[in-house]
Amino acid sequence: MSVSILFHGHSTLEMTSGEHRLIIDPFLDQNPLADVKATTIKTPHILLSHAHFDHTADAEAIAKQNNATIYCNVEMSQYYEKRGIQVVGLNQGGSVKTPFGRIALTIAFHTSTFADGSNGGVACGWIIEIGGKRIYFAGDTALFGDMALIGRIWKPDMAILPIGDHYTMGPADAVLAAEMIGAPLVMPVHFNTFPPITQDAGAFADDLRIKGLTPVVLVPGGKFEL
Repeated sequence: MSVSILFHGHSTLEMTSGEHRLIIDPFLDQNPLADVKATTIKTPHILLSHAHFDHTADAEAIAKQNNATIYCNVEMSQYYEKRGIQVVGLNQGGSVKTPFGRIALTIAFHTSTFADGSNGGVACGWIIEIGGKRIYFAGDTALFGDMALIGRIWKPDMAILPIGDHYTMGPADAVLAAEMIGAPLVMPVHFNTFPPITQDAGAFADDLRIKGLTPVVLVPGGKFEL
């Protein structure tokens, strides 16, 4: 079964396969490049990589309007549970079965604090199994050598990597990450939303092609069928 990946800008993605749908890191209403508002999102599942505002700003509203479950690290799950939201808290290295397939929490090298200063645990990435496909969403992270191990163990069909620099790895490091992971398809995220993370996604795509990898570059509202 195919998986439809819809990019809403920054690091916000919806994935749909058959009757199943999920959203990752919803940052819509205050994202200057987002193609939709949070009120339009219909999903029973929300995945969060870390607590920073540009990845969680609309999570609570979307969860409440859809009676959705948030999947995140343990500290973030405690934060949302106090707000009356259904949560599944994992820690790095752990995995759980879900109605749409299976998810696993991977390491990421970044910080994680809520906008109100609450503890957001540690930043993470996701392995997402949906529609018979396996997708690695790295989250906000620096380049790290164990990306090769993630690729070796999980063998993802697609890697979704930040390229913005300044707060995460930049394009050059993301190309190295893509090589280590070995996924045939590579999608850049976390770029061009704000001036500090302005990047040339076309140049990044060219660098991937030189390495024999296939880029998937989407503008907000763009869709890809995996």
